Amino acid sequence: MHEVSIVSSIVRTLELEFEEAKLERMKAIHLKVGILSNIEPRLLYNAYQAYNHPGSKYHQVALNIESVPISISCDFCGHVTEVQQYKFSCENCGRPSKNILTGEEMLIHKVEFED
Repeated sequence: MHEVSIVSSIVRTLELEFEEAKLERMKAIHLKVGILSNIEPRLLYNAYQAYNHPGSKYHQVALNIESVPISISCDFCGHVTEVQQYKFSCENCGRPSKNILTGEEMLIHKVEFED
């Protein structure tokens, strides 16, 4: 289950980015996870819950995961299409496209802190 290592990487990234005093006021982490990222949001959430068991350093910090749909840009007409049912073709001209704009990412979108 690679989700556990992803959770560990997220925590390490935040610890490198923010000072300890700020981390103590952290209340939520917001992630964006693309459909093509090979990360299952439910499993990532479960791994986060296991990693942050009661009594752990960040057990009070909520994790919010937004699933990002796949979108492509047509090489011929430039139209941006949200991919449905893994059909990678332009909804405007019908031509296939491999130019993926969104859907592969896994990123820390926002971190919330108490005032």
